Amino acid sequence: MLQMNLIKKLKSSYEIRLSTDNRLICHNMGTKTIVYNFNSWEKIIELNKPKHPSQMRFSKNNDFLLIKSTTGTICVYDTSNFQLVKTIHPTGSFKIIEGNVNFTQDNLILDVIQTNNGQQIVSININTGDHTILTEFENPFTFIDYNHFVQNMSFHLFTLNYVNNETDYQENKIIKVNEPINKRSVSVEIISNPQKLIWDSVIYDSFNDFYILVDDYEIIVVDSAFKNVLKKKKFVNEDYPHEGTGYLWHIHIMNNCRFIVLTFSQSIFILRNEDLKTILVEKNPNLGHTFIFSEFTNDDQYLLVSTSENGYVLENSLLI
Repeated sequence: MLQMNLIKKLKSSYEIRLSTDNRLICHNMGTKTIVYNFNSWEKIIELNKPKHPSQMRFSKNNDFLLIKSTTGTICVYDTSNFQLVKTIHPTGSFKIIEGNVNFTQDNLILDVIQTNNGQQIVSININTGDHTILTEFENPFTFIDYNHFVQNMSFHLFTLNYVNNETDYQENKIIKVNEPINKRSVSVEIISNPQKLIWDSVIYDSFNDFYILVDDYEIIVVDSAFKNVLKKKKFVNEDYPHEGTGYLWHIHIMNNCRFIVLTFSQSIFILRNEDLKTILVEKNPNLGHTFIFSEFTNDDQYLLVSTSENGYVLENSLLI
């Protein structure tokens, strides 16, 4: 797969996560999450809560594992003994939505909830379950997606999608939630979008100081002020046609920002960031199964690939 050495093939995997100290690796299946010792591949534990797991995250210090279900239930485990620390259930007044989630550097949970005024970003205490709403949007047609944590710059990147009340058109903006996050000092920046760009997903290149947007099958690079389009390129062309590509699931950038991996339901593309040239493509030969997730690990040593049929841990040959 992707011309990379296979380290481990797993069963069906929605996501695969490796702790930053490379000690633990986990993947989730239909009703459970399985944790292994990454060095020996000895199975440590099978976690049956929450049912129907989707997103997973290790905390920055690797002390906790967060598992979020497709219905918004969150379970946090202590990684020293895998005792359940806290279960956070969505309620009528606290509607956690399905979608990506992460820890802050102080082991708070950063997530999105649904309110009467649209979606809002919240921080959640893993010990008490208490939450603090960090944004104050007033448009009921506001939708927020968590994109990724930019480690070099210490901020969390979100996409704000909303309906403009004056035009009735959908518009996108960038939300940056800066670390540290606490009740006394929360820095949330909303970056305007004067060119009215729309995107399916976005990442930030901290080495070159620009945003990389994916809109349909096109890459758009925008400056850090979000005012100027620096370049555009369609990566689906006569060599890589739309047919058999599918819909976008995920975008990720290597920590050294040299390569970008795009996960579509039927194809995975790896692009060189410097010129956006497609250098590797993996097509799914089995249309009954789909690619779901692919990310480089924190040290860029491995590429983790999830499909509805199997999960793959690959040695990253792009570092050579």
